[in-house]
Amino acid sequence: MFSFFNRKTTVQLVPELPSLDNVLYPLDWQQQKFESAEALILYLIDNLSFNQKDLSEGHLLDSDNDSSQSELYYKDINLKFYQKQFSQFLSKYDAYQDWINFTVFGRYVQRSFSVFYQQTEDVFNADMPEILKHELMRHTQRLPKGQVLLVGGKLPLSVRRDKVLVTTLNPFQALLDALKENYHDYRKIKSVKPIALSPLVVNFITASSDKVKAFAVKHNKRTSQGLHNEVMILDFNHLILVHEYPYKNNAQSAVSYLIRHYTIG
Repeated sequence: MFSFFNRKTTVQLVPELPSLDNVLYPLDWQQQKFESAEALILYLIDNLSFNQKDLSEGHLLDSDNDSSQSELYYKDINLKFYQKQFSQFLSKYDAYQDWINFTVFGRYVQRSFSVFYQQTEDVFNADMPEILKHELMRHTQRLPKGQVLLVGGKLPLSVRRDKVLVTTLNPFQALLDALKENYHDYRKIKSVKPIALSPLVVNFITASSDKVKAFAVKHNKRTSQGLHNEVMILDFNHLILVHEYPYKNNAQSAVSYLIRHYTIG
């Protein structure tokens, strides 16, 4: 006779997302083949050309400006055009559709969460960040081990404390984010004295375990936000910088890059 008290409760595991890297790479893009996201990023860097005046004035960084008259080009066409093209390319994969269709959350929820999480003065809303995060956690899935995500610009100092990181699957978006941060840094010091632009930072975040919880932000397709292909990481145990190296396109005398590799688990 079986005892009722000897029954074992089944713990329901958080589902795991399908691996996108396994279906994306090797990637055929613009008559070139790339074995990894890093190979694609370095190729893009080698084929970017712009002048420092246009970067400092932020001509490319207006999200509503899709004109080909900008001075930042990849193969003679605006970088943002290729951002859109890669986003459309990514959307054709069933694995990516599985990522974005798992949750109904969109950009407005992610923005609300980020704003509440960073606020420090509004005592009335003091508990709101944790309430929102708890709700968002219900809709996360586990990243597959080995999956690579991208972040353009320096990682926020609060990442390890808050266990929150917004990444992208779109290499063009990562480069645009790096340029945007560099532009804002330039504006901060511009009025003091002219100095060289700091390196554009591109981070590669590789899942080293299957315990990282995240979800792909599902944007409204009719807005430019839908081209960001963002993935919001909401829980992890560690984030470790394992390697970094400078990179420079010799044709860009005023611009250098810093490539950083992190593992997250």
